[in-house]
Amino acid sequence: MKCLRIGYVPLSDAAVLIAAASRGFAEAEGFAIELVREVSWANIRDKLILGQFDAAHMLAPFAIATTLGLGHLRVPLIAPFALNLNGNAITISNLLQMQMADELGRTPEGPLEGAKALASVIRRRTAEQQEPLAFGIVFPFSTHAYLLRHWLRLGAIDPERDVNLVVVPPPYMAESLRTGLLHGFCVGSPWNSLAVDAKLGCIAAFGVDIAERAPEKILAVPKAVSERDPDLVSRLIRALRAAARWCADGKNHADLARLLASREHLGLPEHIIRDVLDGNLCVGAGGQRRAHAAFLLLGGDTTNRPDPRHAKWLYAEMVRAGQTPFSDEAYHAAAAVYTPQLYDEATRETATMPPGDPVALSMGPAFSEHDPRGYLAAFR
Repeated sequence: MKCLRIGYVPLSDAAVLIAAASRGFAEAEGFAIELVREVSWANIRDKLILGQFDAAHMLAPFAIATTLGLGHLRVPLIAPFALNLNGNAITISNLLQMQMADELGRTPEGPLEGAKALASVIRRRTAEQQEPLAFGIVFPFSTHAYLLRHWLRLGAIDPERDVNLVVVPPPYMAESLRTGLLHGFCVGSPWNSLAVDAKLGCIAAFGVDIAERAPEKILAVPKAVSERDPDLVSRLIRALRAAARWCADGKNHADLARLLASREHLGLPEHIIRDVLDGNLCVGAGGQRRAHAAFLLLGGDTTNRPDPRHAKWLYAEMVRAGQTPFSDEAYHAAAAVYTPQLYDEATRETATMPPGDPVALSMGPAFSEHDPRGYLAAFR
């Protein structure tokens, strides 16, 4: 039986891969999966492009950046399967939360009010000649970085000048709050919940508050591997689609939480992971809770089918962040990383993708794949 070696970072959105490997979905398609846990996204990329992995759990914008040769060697990747949408949150230290409440006269409610309170804190710190606040991101080419930038700009905070953005691997985010290296961060679950559970911080905003359908992790496959064995890629897509259906069924969440919590995978408290899967999270040191049904979407016809419009939005966000100049050629090359045709051929499903803005920004201009320049100009 063929065995695929797949790298992943310990996050809740690796659930579909972990379930496919552990609950018989890969075997049902005639192959096995060997999962290899990595601590950083750079490790994932390097081992994937060096041929040590057959496929990988990867940040969607990172796959695009790798294909375009931004910040590293150019290696064409494809994304034949979307592992999830959403799942991120912005967490701040307890001290910063208290300072924001002092500025506002009460605890901020919602991302807009929180961003404005943060701006007041930053203005005061600047007047007192204090060091800029440091916010953690998992990688420069990540949806986390773009969501954090959107949140900061809601308060007219310049991400380049008013704060320091620091790359920290997801498992080290909470500890970085404890040591004071960071004042806040944007990361995927369950690492926000771990910081709250340890009473190190509170969740200031869910990612879904900023973008209702934010693209997150994808299955990244080197284009050369896909061309060499298209049948195996098709079987992998089908196994992941079956696993995603299983993960999305609430009746399986208890089993899935135990699986993810095991030392072999995330090695974290089961109750934290169960809360994430159910979309009902503890958000403050006082035990306050908040629920959102779309906090983390793991399965569904419009979740797992790769949508090239998501890739186009991510490319636009790279341009907005100053990571690359805009070009029509690169815009279309970014879209080509997402391969819905392979998903459709493998699953024989016909999914009708939601019309309009594919990410549904709650505060900001709508994104149209036909006018990316207009989207970028709207922010200026």
